[in-house]
Amino acid sequence: MKKKFFFKYPFYFIVPTLLISTILALLFFSTLKIEESIEKKVFKISTSDIFSITNNSAIYIRSLLKESNNYPHDIKADKLLQHKIDNSLKTLITPNIKYAYLIHRDERGIFRFLGDASSSEEKAIIGQKLDIDSPEWLDIYTKNEPLLIQHSMLQQLSMTYLIPIMYQNHVELILAIDFSIQKIEEIKQIIKMIQRAILTVMVIIFIILLISIVQAMRFRSIRKTAFTDKLTNVYNRNYLQKYEDFINLDNYIMATLDIDYFKKVNDSYGHDVGDSILKQVANRILLTVRNNEDIVIRYGGEEFLILAKIQRDGNLDALNVIERVFSTIQENKFYISFDESIAITVSIGVNLVPQKSRTFSEAFKLTDIALYNAKNKGRNTIVIYDENENTQNACMSLNEIKDAIEENRILCYYQKIVDTQTQQLSHYEALLRIIDKNGSIITPDKILPSIKGTFILRNITKEVLKICHEQLRKNSAIVININLNPHDIIDEAILSILQNYAQSKNIATRMGLEIVETEDITQNSNAKENIFMLKQLGYKIFIDDFGSGYSNFNYLSEIRPDYIKIDGTIIQKILDDKLSFLLVKNIVSFAKEAQIKVIAEYVSDEMIYKKIKSLEIEYAQGFYFSIPAPLES
Repeated sequence: MKKKFFFKYPFYFIVPTLLISTILALLFFSTLKIEESIEKKVFKISTSDIFSITNNSAIYIRSLLKESNNYPHDIKADKLLQHKIDNSLKTLITPNIKYAYLIHRDERGIFRFLGDASSSEEKAIIGQKLDIDSPEWLDIYTKNEPLLIQHSMLQQLSMTYLIPIMYQNHVELILAIDFSIQKIEEIKQIIKMIQRAILTVMVIIFIILLISIVQAMRFRSIRKTAFTDKLTNVYNRNYLQKYEDFINLDNYIMATLDIDYFKKVNDSYGHDVGDSILKQVANRILLTVRNNEDIVIRYGGEEFLILAKIQRDGNLDALNVIERVFSTIQENKFYISFDESIAITVSIGVNLVPQKSRTFSEAFKLTDIALYNAKNKGRNTIVIYDENENTQNACMSLNEIKDAIEENRILCYYQKIVDTQTQQLSHYEALLRIIDKNGSIITPDKILPSIKGTFILRNITKEVLKICHEQLRKNSAIVININLNPHDIIDEAILSILQNYAQSKNIATRMGLEIVETEDITQNSNAKENIFMLKQLGYKIFIDDFGSGYSNFNYLSEIRPDYIKIDGTIIQKILDDKLSFLLVKNIVSFAKEAQIKVIAEYVSDEMIYKKIKSLEIEYAQGFYFSIPAPLES
């Protein structure tokens, strides 16, 4: 999406200025011709209360009358009733309402008075004839609804308002008022006020436009900063949130790029070097994409979103841009100091048809699935999202997962965590599984990518908690660890469930909470407070996959876990990779000093087992001891 700012081109201000000024000028000179329209407005404003009060008076008079087929006779025969009607009519008299009277039409078709609010000199007597000046009066007997009759007068809007008083769907009586509204002078005053208002608005608009041009030039740089990532100089999440609904997906292919093993760079060389690498990678991306055509957004720590513009000859050129980005990063060196460099690779997921998705978020989700598949294939590769592949072999759809929750097809497999010295069972780790409609067991790698960042992930956590709670309730001799993602730690619904479980005797102490390490937790005061609250309730806190990503020892001092689980990818390389061995050794040494117990993951054979045992790691987990299976097995 090519960005343009009106502030950069004053012409864009001249056009609306001239247009608004022309419209206001036409409006100014046309005010002399809109008397009739204003007259209607004045009439509507002036008569709304009159009509309301008169209708209320008609309702009151009708309430005074008995159920009879001869209202005129009843009124003539009852002096008290006449007095009440006259008093009601007198309440209608105002400076605008000159006359108010109650009439009926006799058998000869002559209108006669039954009540009159005029002064004693002009007051009509009961039965006195009323001469009407318009045949419109008779329409009330056919329409059976209030009738307004206007009269032609030079200086006033004069009219008669008739309200029928009915008996058995026939008009028996008519409440009539004659009123007038001053016309010419009031309208002239209104027109003058409008003209002054228009002139004032025109002046204000010119002033505002001039000020806006000046202010726009001053704040343009601030606005740009709000949408630009300070570290990498590409667009940031604010830009994505602001403009994602305005990006036409027909014009782009979408790619997500993740720097492979970037967290190891942070762990090995520090965050300053990590920031430098991020800047260098972003710079390579910006130099490779097409200026003013492609969009680059940093939407995560080491994750970038690239929208490559499709040209007229299809999406081949756009895909070539993504491939050039991939190759450029592979071919270049990235410096960690003045004279020392490291190689960097990236994994890229591509969605060639984002326009097939209903929303930007859905298209992004599919692109993220392609990235997830690229990582699963060993990283340092580009994977294009394949709808058939991802529905059949890779990931369950959101609807399939929703159905599984509703149909109680969520279950847990359990893998042993054993004492390293004795190989006796210490804990179980609960591992998510779903039974699909064909009866197959679906593993998390085909579940989690689809629900990442959705409320369904929270619902899955609730189901796992419920299943494990039931197992703990039935079997008081076991301890089960449950995986929580960082969002669960700040989710009120999840916290409420855990608080309720802690009320039951001997549940919290046997339910370990494994939390994937992430910088978000240490930077979120609520998350840290919630973790300490859970510890006070009796839950043991496990930091999962320690050493794989953000890991630093300050993280442990912030969270103060009871256990850390060293990431399996490091444990698997402990025999052959000296750096991995030293990393594990240092983690164990620090943990012992901090009185934190250590668990080694992915212990797959006897050689690895002996090595971690020699390092005095307290607990181990892996295929060497057991494979995940139902608890009954």
